Amino acid sequence: MREIKYIYEDNDILVCHKPSGVATEGAKAYTMDLISSARNYLARKNRQGKPPYVATVHRLDQPVEGVVVLAKTKKAAGDIASQIKKRSTDKYYYALCYGIVPEDEGHLSDYLVRTEDGLAKVISEREKDSLKDSCITLENGDKLRIVAGEAKKAELDYTVIKRTENTTLLRIKLLTGRFHQIRVQISNMGYPILGEKRYESRESAAYSEEQGIRDICLVSYKFALDHPTTKKRMEFEIVPNNLHIKRLLGD
Repeated sequence: MREIKYIYEDNDILVCHKPSGVATEGAKAYTMDLISSARNYLARKNRQGKPPYVATVHRLDQPVEGVVVLAKTKKAAGDIASQIKKRSTDKYYYALCYGIVPEDEGHLSDYLVRTEDGLAKVISEREKDSLKDSCITLENGDKLRIVAGEAKKAELDYTVIKRTENTTLLRIKLLTGRFHQIRVQISNMGYPILGEKRYESRESAAYSEEQGIRDICLVSYKFALDHPTTKKRMEFEIVPNNLHIKRLLGD
C-alpha cells in the first residue's frame, strides 16, 4: 500500500494525506483502507489495547489523492458533519484535463443522477422533470433507470492555472459534494481528466496512455474548516504526489 501521511493531529481530529489507490474505508478483504490504517497508527502511538475511535466526515474516491480530515471523537464528528451540511467548509482540487479550456475561470451548475452501472451522469432540467418511478426519459427518447431516487444539483467553480499544448491544469473549488461530481462535470464540459477511466474520451485515454499517466490527475489539495472545539478556522494543504500535476505547479 502507498504511504499514508499524517499531517496534523490533536485531541479532536487527525488530518491525513491519502494517496491515490487507497480507499477511505470499506476496502476489500486483506486490503488496508485509510480508516483501518489510522486506527492502527493511533493504537501504536498511544499504546492502546483496543482500537481508538476514528470516524470519516467526508470521503475521497479511492483513485483520488488528497487531504482527508478524520474525527477522533463523536462530538467532533457531529460538529464537522454539520459544517459540511451547511457548506461552511472549503474544499479545493487540482485537475489536469485533456484539451485547452478557453475561459480563465468559470462556474459549472448541473443536475446529476447515479445510474445502475455505478456511474454519474449529467442530465438537463427537462430530463430531470421527466423523472418517474426511478426512470428518466432522455431527450433522444431513451429511458434511463437511476438509483438514489432523484437528480441532485452539482456546482463548482474553476480557475485555469496553466495551459500546455494539449492540457489544462485547473484549480477547482467544490461547492457541493455529489457522487463523482468533478470527474463527470469536467468530462461533460468536454475536457476529461487525464488518467480517468470511467469518464474518459477516446482522445484523453490515448493521450494518458502515450504520456504514461496511470493515476487519475485529480487531487484534493486543500481543506478548510472551523475546529470542532476551538472554532478557529484551520486550513490543511498538501503538495501533490501526482508527478504530472506537481511538474506543472513547479513550472
